[in-house]
Amino acid sequence: MNAIDLWKSGNKPTLSFELFPPRSAKASESFNNILDELAALKPEFVSVTFGAGGSTREGSRQLIEKLIKEKGIDVIAYFAGYGLGPNEIISVLDSYKDLGLENILIVRGDPPREEDNFKPHPESFAYASDLIKFVRSKYNFCLGAACYPEGHVEAENKEKDLEYLKLKLENGAEFAICNYFYDNIYFYNFLERCHNAGIYVPIIPGIMPIYSVKMMENLANLCGATITE
Repeated sequence: MNAIDLWKSGNKPTLSFELFPPRSAKASESFNNILDELAALKPEFVSVTFGAGGSTREGSRQLIEKLIKEKGIDVIAYFAGYGLGPNEIISVLDSYKDLGLENILIVRGDPPREEDNFKPHPESFAYASDLIKFVRSKYNFCLGAACYPEGHVEAENKEKDLEYLKLKLENGAEFAICNYFYDNIYFYNFLERCHNAGIYVPIIPGIMPIYSVKMMENLANLCGATITE
């Protein structure tokens, strides 16, 4: 499945789920049951996360392999390249290619929170746009980029943030998946600004289920999402 073909067909809404690799043997037991339930819903694809600094690289690869080969589900794999050197990036992406993976969402990523003394590789890419350019020069994956309806928390302003999105697209990204939001107006306003800036690639809204008020508030503070009353 090429993600672009899926979204450009426009025949119907698409269903997808985002999964992260289980972090313990106990979690793996219940995870497999949940995976069967989700597979029965016949999603168009499942996205699989990639831990900061490559912390879940093996678990992510194993999950992608299970989804593709055992469940017959198309996958969009996240790839967070912060801290990884070129050879490490190539190693991960070569393994994805060998699995038959076609779609990758490229994000910069952040330093691993669990490693106080984490040191990025000296040739690590500081920006997602540079990472996308590197990956595009070596692979034919359908590449996606992250975008932010309310602006990235580190961006100077929304206009500058939109320039960074355009650079990601110029460097090889073909679609964008939004950081989640809690009010649709932020997404609709973002789409309008994208169109005014000449951006017409598929832009997919990110939806985060509300598990608890505390988690919602913590995540919103982390990524700059506004919780409206």
